[in-house]
Amino acid sequence: MHERSLRALITAEEMRAFSRPSASRLMRDLALIWIQISAAVALYLLHPVWWTYVAAFVIIAGGQHGLALAAHEFAHYLVWPANRRLNDLLGGWLFGAPVGIPLAIFRHRHFEHHRTFSTDEDPKTVYRRSLRGVRLLREIVQGMLGWAFIDHARAARARHTRDAIAGSPGPSLAGALPSLLVAQGTVALVFTLVASPWLYVTLWLLPLVTLSQLLQVLRAIVEHRPLEERMGVHPESGYYGGTAGSFVRSVRASVLERLLMGKLNFGFHAEHHLWPQVSYQYLPVLRQRLEQAGAFDDARFDREDTYGSTLYKLWRPAAPGESR
Repeated sequence: MHERSLRALITAEEMRAFSRPSASRLMRDLALIWIQISAAVALYLLHPVWWTYVAAFVIIAGGQHGLALAAHEFAHYLVWPANRRLNDLLGGWLFGAPVGIPLAIFRHRHFEHHRTFSTDEDPKTVYRRSLRGVRLLREIVQGMLGWAFIDHARAARARHTRDAIAGSPGPSLAGALPSLLVAQGTVALVFTLVASPWLYVTLWLLPLVTLSQLLQVLRAIVEHRPLEERMGVHPESGYYGGTAGSFVRSVRASVLERLLMGKLNFGFHAEHHLWPQVSYQYLPVLRQRLEQAGAFDDARFDREDTYGSTLYKLWRPAAPGESR
């Protein structure tokens, strides 16, 4: 189906309504991310043993990932669309900066991703990494050792340098430093007041550069990597994996997955790419429209029930005759 016909599945009036989220639900969903993080810290402080530390580590990493997903909504001006300055103030200081995301830089890169995904110009490249067989284990080990975080930082720096040479560097990191420094200082102060500065390192920075980053990598791969056996069908297309067009997947996250990597309906990623100006609250409605229109029969789109089922299909060894 042509994207123009798919986008016509919602009317102009619906588009205006879908771009304005319910304020009460929005406040609840955003607050729940910080509540999850606070509850994890409280769990460990009230009963400081090894298993509560592990549980808190995992839950906090999921919450940090949730903060990044919230920053994504702010980047699209979908939290406070009527006041973009306030939208950026809240998103940059309360959600992006605590997890090291400079909102303006993220928006610049993310919008470029929307324009170029599945092409060589896409600034997001992690979905080009195969998870088949032992590669998934390697991705997990590298993520938990912090290598994925370092690799992401190096890639972002290299991209900024290339853009600067080309004359379009985008927003400067210097403008984001105040929010980044104040946010990290505030988080460190809170940990110091309730426990110790060491806990800021072990229960904030460590999850942030390991498990939280790994969750982001796995989610990005799920969103944009075609199944291995479906690659190469159109090698002349110019799109990654030899697909007929830019590929994107829609996933219904399970309850546990929403705790870790599927907050704010982020799994409905095909819907988001078709209608990036629509609030996360209405993406399930668009999923129904796409299913009714038979859009998922198109090889450019895929749908799955869970992140786990998708990761399994991306991991499993190739059957005889399948591409590897």
